[in-house]
Amino acid sequence: MIPTASQEAERDFRERGLTGREADAARSALSGMTAAAAAREMGVSSSTVGNFRQRAYRKLGVTSARELAAQYGRQREEGRAAGDSRAALLARGLSQTQSDVLSLVAEGLSTDEVAERLSVAPGTVSSARATGYRMLGVHSREELAALLEREAAAPRRRRAARLAAACLAAVMVVAAAVTVTSYLGSQPPAVVETEFGEVPNVVGMDPQSAWEVLVAEDYFPVIQESRSTESPGTVVDVDVQALPENMGISMPLDPSGTVHAELNETPWKAEAILSVSGLRKIPNITLNCSERDARKLLEDAGFSNVEVAYQGDVDPSDNRVILARPTSGSWASPNEPVELTVTSDVTVPDVLGMTPLDASSELVLAGFSPDPYITEWSYSTSDKGTPVAIATDPMCGETARVGDTVRIIFDRPLEE
Repeated sequence: MIPTASQEAERDFRERGLTGREADAARSALSGMTAAAAAREMGVSSSTVGNFRQRAYRKLGVTSARELAAQYGRQREEGRAAGDSRAALLARGLSQTQSDVLSLVAEGLSTDEVAERLSVAPGTVSSARATGYRMLGVHSREELAALLEREAAAPRRRRAARLAAACLAAVMVVAAAVTVTSYLGSQPPAVVETEFGEVPNVVGMDPQSAWEVLVAEDYFPVIQESRSTESPGTVVDVDVQALPENMGISMPLDPSGTVHAELNETPWKAEAILSVSGLRKIPNITLNCSERDARKLLEDAGFSNVEVAYQGDVDPSDNRVILARPTSGSWASPNEPVELTVTSDVTVPDVLGMTPLDASSELVLAGFSPDPYITEWSYSTSDKGTPVAIATDPMCGETARVGDTVRIIFDRPLEE
């Protein structure tokens, strides 16, 4: 059961328009429940709990469970629980760093939150988590949390005061050994041998955790939708293959749509194709998309639940989408709403220093009518070079209505 929050928090949940599921997700975060524990109470996956929490955070004006707790004065009783988790992990042979990282991961903290808490690099967190998962024989945050919960709930056993008989003791030892061997043999392998080396077995994980584990081992993850009937948001298969020839990987996106420029120089070993059940990719709907175009793109991609927030005096026939959540390029369940922010007042982009063709194209993409409107250009090789934009009217950075004409002033005549 998810505990209710304080009166102040419950009042804000209602006044700020949290749905029932979003409010439950926020209550679970305030009470210190892990995403896995909250998922069991709510009857959804832990990744869905994470999505509900993020939507609740946005409506409440916070960015994390820590800020939520600080805002409503309810702190999680994490000290003793975290200490118990670390002790259990250390007892299983994990290093201090691995134990610290996994104890926080089990609480539901993201990679960045763990890195901030421990004052280490995000890459250190990912590496420690991947190694710890292998040592424990678990494959996801949910399995880790379940293991630690079992450890905490297990009663302390006293050593036997006496042996009933030597033969009985021998039988018990043999039986226990057979049981353990059978159990371990039934577990999926922590790694899979391939022609590219050992690849972490991420089947059964949520896509974000699987992505981070593979990246830590220098395998480039690529996600594709699976029609499997497994629980939505679960990796059901991994196909490892050579990277396409001449493939330039820059600014890779993780499943949440976050850009990771720090991975641009990674010496990738191979490409890991992750088949994920029940998720689809959010299309690119923030580049020169009107509300109508965005709705059509989302519908074609399988997302029919669209919520729109209008900013300013919006013209229904001429507007632009300036924000989408989940973000373009991220993976989400088709059953979850996609939130669009739509406006008819947009900012004139900075086109100073651009060539005639580039400046015109940039203004068109922003929703304006450039003057002059250049659709093709032969770049000059003369001593004077190609003209470049030196000013606009309205000025770059000013706000104007979608469809307005923006005059471009160049440093020399376009025809000489």
